[in-house]
Amino acid sequence: MGNILKASLVVSAMALTFLAGCTMGYDRGAAESRLGKVVIDDVSSKPNTIKTPLKVALFADMETMISPEEFVETWDWSAGDKKLIVSYLENLEELGYISDYFIVPDNPGFSMQDINYMINEARKKDADVLISLRGIIKVNRYFNPAAILDLTILGACLFPGSNCDALLLVNMDMWNVKGKDCILTVNGEGIKRISEPTFLLEPEDAVISVRRDTLRKVLSEFKKRCREIKPAK
Repeated sequence: MGNILKASLVVSAMALTFLAGCTMGYDRGAAESRLGKVVIDDVSSKPNTIKTPLKVALFADMETMISPEEFVETWDWSAGDKKLIVSYLENLEELGYISDYFIVPDNPGFSMQDINYMINEARKKDADVLISLRGIIKVNRYFNPAAILDLTILGACLFPGSNCDALLLVNMDMWNVKGKDCILTVNGEGIKRISEPTFLLEPEDAVISVRRDTLRKVLSEFKKRCREIKPAK
């Protein structure tokens, strides 16, 4: 009986390891393709030159990858994330690169790929540029080999049996409202893995962490690139 139990444990561990390796389902190429397929037309062949300070329209949104073919709006940027974005805009405003900014509200009738819609909303308030911050996130929750110890509270606490991976791909683009051309793009990618006892695991913890870390990297690079466009007056 003891040998049978040991064999069962080994088989279970091997099965769980296999499942752990197969549950990622993150297709980076599909995420990049999704972000790249924007809806925009009438792009000027002779784009207008922009000068600082700029009036900025900001749009931020996120989609969750269910599969390489299915994207839904499950997770989004939090109020704290948007506050962080605004803090960078305010700093650029203090430095003289931005004269004013406003937020383009999310509209359920339009996807985050519809740059035409965002630019039209920006044009209504005479914005010089549109900044679109779009993310694709994939969240995977799965067992690891230690999950077999979830049967005991002590074992579950000493050897967490569940993992959650949050992977995030972000494109931050600046669009010339008049010419509809893309002035600059900053790409960022992040991953966060947490391991907890199965009954304590909260995917939101991984999501919050990867959003904030990736956003900081993207915003920092964007600020650097933005300041390189033209010296502030």
